[in-house]
Amino acid sequence: MKKILKKLTPFISIIFFGFALWYLDQELRHYQISEITAQLSEIPNLYILISLFLSFLSYVILTGYDALGLEYIGERLEAGKIIRAGYVGYAFSHNMGMALLTGGSIRYRIYSAWGFSGMQVTQIVGFSAFTLWIGFCAVGGLALLFATPEMPGEVVIPYLSFRVLGILLLMMVVGYVWASAKVRKELTYNDWSFTFPNLKLAVKQVAIASVDWLMAAAVLYVLLPGGEISFFSFVGIFLLAQIAGLFSQVPGGLGVFESVMLLYLSNFMPASQVLGILVVYRIIYYILPLLVALIVLGYQEYQVNREAVQQLGEKATDWVPRVVPHVLSFSVFIGGAILLFSGALPSEVPRMQWLQHAIPLPVIEMSHFFASLVGAALLVLAGALQRRVDAAYHLTVGLLVFGILFSLLKGADYEEASILAVMLTALISCRKEFHRKTSLFSGRYSAQWLTLIFMVLISAAWLGAFAYQHVEYQSDLWWEFTLTGDAPRYLRAMVAAFGFAVIIGLIKLLRPNRPDISVAGNKIDRAKEIIAESDRVLSNLALLGDKELLFSESRRSFVMFRREGRSWIVLGDPVGPPEEAEELIWQFYEHCSESQAKPVFYQVGSNYLEYYMDLGLTFFNIGEEGRVDLTSFDETSPDPAVRDNHRQMAEAGYQWELLPPGQASAMMSTLRRISDENMKNRKRRENGFAVGHFNEQYLENFPIALVRKGGRPVAFSNILRSGRQEEISTDLLRYRSQVPHRIIDFMMVEAMVWGRKQGYQWFNLGMAPFSGRDEHFFSSRWNTVANFVYTYGENLYGYRTVRAYKEKFHPEWRPNYLVCPAGLGMPRTLSNLARLVSGGFSNPLSGKIEGPSLKEKQRQEGTSGP
Repeated sequence: MKKILKKLTPFISIIFFGFALWYLDQELRHYQISEITAQLSEIPNLYILISLFLSFLSYVILTGYDALGLEYIGERLEAGKIIRAGYVGYAFSHNMGMALLTGGSIRYRIYSAWGFSGMQVTQIVGFSAFTLWIGFCAVGGLALLFATPEMPGEVVIPYLSFRVLGILLLMMVVGYVWASAKVRKELTYNDWSFTFPNLKLAVKQVAIASVDWLMAAAVLYVLLPGGEISFFSFVGIFLLAQIAGLFSQVPGGLGVFESVMLLYLSNFMPASQVLGILVVYRIIYYILPLLVALIVLGYQEYQVNREAVQQLGEKATDWVPRVVPHVLSFSVFIGGAILLFSGALPSEVPRMQWLQHAIPLPVIEMSHFFASLVGAALLVLAGALQRRVDAAYHLTVGLLVFGILFSLLKGADYEEASILAVMLTALISCRKEFHRKTSLFSGRYSAQWLTLIFMVLISAAWLGAFAYQHVEYQSDLWWEFTLTGDAPRYLRAMVAAFGFAVIIGLIKLLRPNRPDISVAGNKIDRAKEIIAESDRVLSNLALLGDKELLFSESRRSFVMFRREGRSWIVLGDPVGPPEEAEELIWQFYEHCSESQAKPVFYQVGSNYLEYYMDLGLTFFNIGEEGRVDLTSFDETSPDPAVRDNHRQMAEAGYQWELLPPGQASAMMSTLRRISDENMKNRKRRENGFAVGHFNEQYLENFPIALVRKGGRPVAFSNILRSGRQEEISTDLLRYRSQVPHRIIDFMMVEAMVWGRKQGYQWFNLGMAPFSGRDEHFFSSRWNTVANFVYTYGENLYGYRTVRAYKEKFHPEWRPNYLVCPAGLGMPRTLSNLARLVSGGFSNPLSGKIEGPSLKEKQRQEGTSGP
């Protein structure tokens, strides 16, 4: 049902938006667009200044929601930072709709830079949203109860129904305040839990949110002609209009809010005057705050990345431009909308009269036609720009050039030509950010993106229909070519724009299928060939057969992943040539988007972090991977305790030998008994995904290191090898219960000595979870949590013991990361990951080295076992 509702949401938005346009058209059919624009100039400047001031106060009060949220979770933050985060979040959510998602995502971006975890941001955003609704109930209840608004005669709503609704809303507020004073027990529902705040905090919620709603209503109220409408009666309708816009899921409630307000205010003033006032209100309360929020967000990003430069050096500076494609994509989309709206409106007569002396009429006609076509094309290309597609970049540059030219030739529209020129300059200066050599139609547009494109096209069509509603339609209009023939030009341009959109839609529907995702035998065979050239031993885990494989188009690289809930979790970086990694990461991301899944990359290195950031993902340092340099390794390299254990085991008659791949087939039953005995003795189970497990078909791919005593097999491990003699590692490491734990030191040293003789460069010790985290701007609070786990989780998992043991081999350490989507869904994503790889952390050595349990280790105090 959730999936069905999610798919229906864009259609619901379109229905609400279409109905709003229909209603506006019905109400305004007796007015001309010139009358509406004339009303804009009749609003007194003093009213506009007061409205601007009240809008500023409203947004300042809005940031108090975040302050209350921080107080609720017991955190503190500087007032300036709270205002910055809250203001930017609400400015975006007001304009883009889906307040919890858009505002929450923006605030996650900001708060995470200050070190807050995903769960903390979720709590802040959720508490803020709850505060908003409590204020709505309080103000709406009072307004509907004591200042019931009078509705137009054609709207039949029982008078008492408003008062009953007001009483219900006030009862909800009173009940919440009472529960805050009396109920201290945590309430749970499914995966969600809620604890009532204390009484003082609840009263603050009601007070701040109520003032905010009153202030938001006052921004519009002061623009109205005075004397005819009481403020509190106006507040009730204002709140109903806001709720209608919110539930419509239309970005910013555009059209829906205006329709409700027009329905009410047209009782007191002409509809043209109402719409003019609503246009000014939307600019003051929506557009201007959004522009300021973009500046504030830019300042925030500058502050964050300035610290990054200081902390991470040149690598961080490469991440700064990663937001460029998203910003330019948004601006190109706006540019396309400008061209379409311009083509739907009448031309300036003085400019056209001047233009006719320099430009022939056929050129003017063709320029108007092609300008709208360019606008429609820019709407489509904006999505490909966001995906950094090289072809989209070149086409967009060309179309912007033509858009500038057509804007000047069709009506001397130098304003829109200047806007397009700024976009063109910014795009050209960022050429290197658009380098993906992929098809324009390879990626799928999201339902939200398609909805926006459709809304812009419908809006342009309605705008033109409204502007020329007094022009009588005749079939001859299509073929009328005159200097003042704006209506015929509009008709031809709109048909071209919609025709282009239909063609692009058909191409997208008929696009080639994506590469198969499979683990079939022939795919595993191909994976073996790629693994043989890979420089990371982790890639061998693709041969377990418990993962799906996504191959690149060239079939020279792949990613391995598992599905857990709505998360598709990749293990490690892409396997294959580095030059194919970026495109393969994008392919996987687009597969996830088509399936409405969340992409998660677990245990990745730092080589491709910039590519993951292109996808808008967030990363966390989850530990370090240790690698021993084999070029200088010998039996004397480890710590003395390890050398002593190795010598004692050799003197006790333990012998290490290596069986080539496939030659251990006859001994598999013996190896299984050793493995089962080892797992039972250590009270563990086979895990998989991030570690190997006993699987005969899997083990046949590797050399088997066998340890005998008196000719009897007592221990074994399989040796993972990378291509180009880069690195080796042990995977399963199993031994009989009567064998001393010193056998691990013995087997590790023998494997390293063998690897050095074979010419391998490194021995991979695997990851030490939660160790080696630098205190940098990305994850200060994450480090606080990780440090807590690392320090106090010792009694459960032995994280410090893991690190200490691996340090005995004097490895070089390099960081490992978890990359996943930010936002409100992050806790569920982390829960999915934990279920899948819990074996990886319950075995703190991540499967590369399996030593005794912590209790066994503690019994060995004074020994040098792992």
